[in-house]
Amino acid sequence: MPKVLVSNNSELLRHLTTPPFRRLELELVIAASGDEALKAFERDRPVLALLDAELAGVSGYDITSRIKERHPQTKVVLVLGKRLTPDQMRRVADCGCDEVLIAPMTSDELYDVVSIQLGRPRRGAEHYRLDIAADDRPIEATVTNLSVDGIRLVTKEALSEGSRIRLTIHPEGGDAVPITAHVIWAQPREHRTVVGAAFDALDDRARAILARLTQWEIVDETARTRVVLKGDFTEATKFDDLQSAMVGRVDFDLAQVTYMNSLGVRAWCDFLRKAPIQGYEFHACSIPFVLQASLVEDVLGRGTVTSFFAPYHCSSCDHQEDRLLQSAAVLAAGLQPPIFSCPKCDGELTFDDIPERYFAFLQRHD
Repeated sequence: MPKVLVSNNSELLRHLTTPPFRRLELELVIAASGDEALKAFERDRPVLALLDAELAGVSGYDITSRIKERHPQTKVVLVLGKRLTPDQMRRVADCGCDEVLIAPMTSDELYDVVSIQLGRPRRGAEHYRLDIAADDRPIEATVTNLSVDGIRLVTKEALSEGSRIRLTIHPEGGDAVPITAHVIWAQPREHRTVVGAAFDALDDRARAILARLTQWEIVDETARTRVVLKGDFTEATKFDDLQSAMVGRVDFDLAQVTYMNSLGVRAWCDFLRKAPIQGYEFHACSIPFVLQASLVEDVLGRGTVTSFFAPYHCSSCDHQEDRLLQSAAVLAAGLQPPIFSCPKCDGELTFDDIPERYFAFLQRHD
């Protein structure tokens, strides 16, 4: 059971006892003060710490610095209030914390952060394996796109138009799903072949599993209806089947949206206009979604963004990664992105875009 050091914070503890967290099987180590937190860290060596920045005694900033000095692998999330001063922003950057949360928060927001810091799969991020055969012969291939209509892949095999492909999907914890397809185009490229194949007639089970893995999925264990959207938003993306699931208030999870072209944006905006939703929020928005939301206001409709991914870069070692940011934290800091410690070296991990451009969606919806 992963040990998690947590402040004696009633809001955090209430969220951590909800069913989704119980399924993570965390062992909570509760500290009422900074001194207790330091002793608990030395005694239990937790993998994650959720700490109030303004703890009694030793502050959360100082505890984070000590944790990172002695055991840099431990992840630390600091919880702050609604308004961040320049001094607090500096202390966040200096202490080396891995994430900042602004109180109050929902249990779903906390779950997103905890699951990412623990390296657990996000809800709706189902693992699966693909086996591919061409003309009844197994081949090695890299899948670059998978949808309910077909597959695009790169292989060393010299495939041609009309070739038959057999795809077998192995969902985690489920039975294998065989699907047949035929190559509709093939382009030789540097000793490889880029292939586009269309699926033959799919049965209801195969179509339902493909839709769940590649388009959208409803997650029922959250406080409100959560719709996890996936893959590319293009002219081929249809949201019609989602309309029936739009009941009450909805949270959209967009971490797995990988691409949006202009026609996909149009289809998405049209879906939001027609959806009979009382209210909705956007969680863990991917970078492609954020870029479109900052350009096209209708991408967010009447909703607001709770959290989103942002590009970060370390100039010392050239490390790059996407960090999940809380909208409340960025707004509380006056649209100044937080600075983190680089996990690969002693350098700073800094925001790798122009804040005014990237955060344009927040300026319209703050």
